[in-house]
Amino acid sequence: MIIDYTMKILLVVFLLLPLSLCYGEPARPNTALTFYIADDNLNTSHRGVDIIPLAELVDFTINGVAISGPSSMVETGVNTGVFQIQLTLPSTVNGRQLQDGDVVLMTYHQKADYSGNPQTITQSRVLNVIPANPIASSVQRVRIGHDFTLRLYAPNFNLDSYRPDDIPLSFVEFRMGGVKTTLADSAFHVNTFALRETGHNTDTFEATFKIPTKVDGFPVEIGSTLEFRFTDSSEPSPSSSSVFVMVGSYGVPTGSSSGITQPNVVSEPPLIPQWVKKLTSYWCGGNISDNDVRQAIKYLASGKMITLPSGEQSDISLVKANLCLWTASKVSDFQATKSFANLVR
Repeated sequence: MIIDYTMKILLVVFLLLPLSLCYGEPARPNTALTFYIADDNLNTSHRGVDIIPLAELVDFTINGVAISGPSSMVETGVNTGVFQIQLTLPSTVNGRQLQDGDVVLMTYHQKADYSGNPQTITQSRVLNVIPANPIASSVQRVRIGHDFTLRLYAPNFNLDSYRPDDIPLSFVEFRMGGVKTTLADSAFHVNTFALRETGHNTDTFEATFKIPTKVDGFPVEIGSTLEFRFTDSSEPSPSSSSVFVMVGSYGVPTGSSSGITQPNVVSEPPLIPQWVKKLTSYWCGGNISDNDVRQAIKYLASGKMITLPSGEQSDISLVKANLCLWTASKVSDFQATKSFANLVR
């Protein structure tokens, strides 16, 4: 069987790097962090997917404090020798809430490398603070003719780590009653002509403008509610978020209540781990048996890594056809979970 070339490269890289790998990880309590272990010595079922108990193999800590982890890890495909571990973050560590900058450390005690010598491999994740709502405002109540600041948290639009990026004003929709337009409308005078990133690599974008007296010929009246809506089309499934402000005779600063500094909150993670799509594509190509996929999904469900909904029983051929469409991103994750639920029944 031909093993995916990229998996081979991943295997070599992990085996040759017995050092700490560290990068930022947006996360919140009860979110699963993903770690990968490459060890061909654990690849014992060359025609199936191995599931390896983690007792005495892997330890987890947060800021040096030991935490409990999953009981096993699962191979990412047939004969890859690369295993995935999903760690569910606790709500607290020693009674303290998780905070920005906390370090999650995974330590793998490899019994023997290619030279037959034991070694320790570590991987770490630094937890980042991200807002509950991607879009936020500087005030909850605005005054006509006064400055108003709109903020977006949009890491997918941070394309240059060394220079501030811009988001077009047309990406933010404005609504007031039956009026619908965007910030690119001439009624809004934005000096930067875009939502400008607040600094290099901050992921936060801002635009400051005065609340106009009219929009599309309709007056902006005291007591009316203004909606600013941002749709992130960079995601596979575009999502929209809104912030609402009321037009009044005075402005009340909201500070951190806008959501920009709320700790440890992110958008909902994907319903299915990404590597399962690769595994399913092997199945669709005839390289993996129905039972191999079935056992992998049962493992994920038992570890609460995915939730399988209840539903009517379907023919296996229809289930497989639907999941193969999912690997081509033509079916949603939610629909795929229904198909996987049918598969494991």
